[in-house]
Amino acid sequence: MPKPIDPPLWTSDLAGTGGAIGPDPEDFLVDEVPLYAPSGSGEHLYVRLRKRSRTTKDLIRAVANAAGVPPQEIGTAGMKDKHAVTTQWVSLPARTAKSPDSWTLGEAFEIVETSRHTNKLRTGHLSANRFRIRLVGVGDEAPNLARAIASRIAERGLPNYFGAQRFGTRGDNLDTATEWALAEKPRRIPPFERKLFPSVLQAEVFNRYVLGRIREPLEKPLVGEVVRLEGSRAMFVVDKPDEEMERWRELDIVPTGPIFGPKMKPASGKPLELERAALGELGLGDVALSLIGRLADGTRRDLFVRPSDVDIVQDGPGRLVASFVLPSGSYATLLVRELTRGPFFGDPR
Repeated sequence: MPKPIDPPLWTSDLAGTGGAIGPDPEDFLVDEVPLYAPSGSGEHLYVRLRKRSRTTKDLIRAVANAAGVPPQEIGTAGMKDKHAVTTQWVSLPARTAKSPDSWTLGEAFEIVETSRHTNKLRTGHLSANRFRIRLVGVGDEAPNLARAIASRIAERGLPNYFGAQRFGTRGDNLDTATEWALAEKPRRIPPFERKLFPSVLQAEVFNRYVLGRIREPLEKPLVGEVVRLEGSRAMFVVDKPDEEMERWRELDIVPTGPIFGPKMKPASGKPLELERAALGELGLGDVALSLIGRLADGTRRDLFVRPSDVDIVQDGPGRLVASFVLPSGSYATLLVRELTRGPFFGDPR
């Protein structure tokens, strides 16, 4: 079975800081930046919670028990890291949920604030995530080295790979998902795997496409490339690259890669060849794509990500704090890897 690719460093010509993420949960802070603020009224209770060293699934179970509602009635905008201190919103049906004032959650969870809104929170109702990550064991020049890397990434962007977390320990999730998709008679799988397997395969195809695309000229879009209009979800296929040069340089249009499925906007030309090559490397033909398409709609994902609000500060001898904001779905560990030169797979701490 194929293994997940190990993407090359994007800033390999610059010196890294060394070191690693600190060992404590407080060394990795994540705050959810919601897509919208709760209105203060409506039939859904919104609760912002802080968790420490727990998964979002742990949080949902704890809230379900405390509020007296089934876990499936609890809405979230996304999953948050376990070995960290994170904040995120959850929603509950106000009519049946117990008041948060009566909840007993345990010391790993803390209620930050509450509100109301008109709809249930759903996956994707998330604008960005704000990170504050402490690196330890870095050299004396680490702040300057980190700022040089951050400046390069601000200028060129960072390839928006899916991080190693998507693929499980040693990439085992890809083995299992590929075996399922390519089986002569695919087995029935439980609900969790019905989401996991397609997402793992989509992620690996995307990563392989990115690797192929960055080997092509990046000075202008390719004929047939699907680009997104900045500030919107609208996409179109580039027919005349020379006519799009100004918008390309000004970042008004953003190149995208495939998250395959029946609703994905198709590319053509060289980009389509790169997409087919990525699928072919995993052995995913029409039968496998049809199987996956029953479980995943498909979309497109930005090829590059640009962190905002970047701040690099010394935090004592051998310690560095990097703060930044990334759009939802992007991986902070990939930016950390560019700073420290740590491995793609393995514990980034």
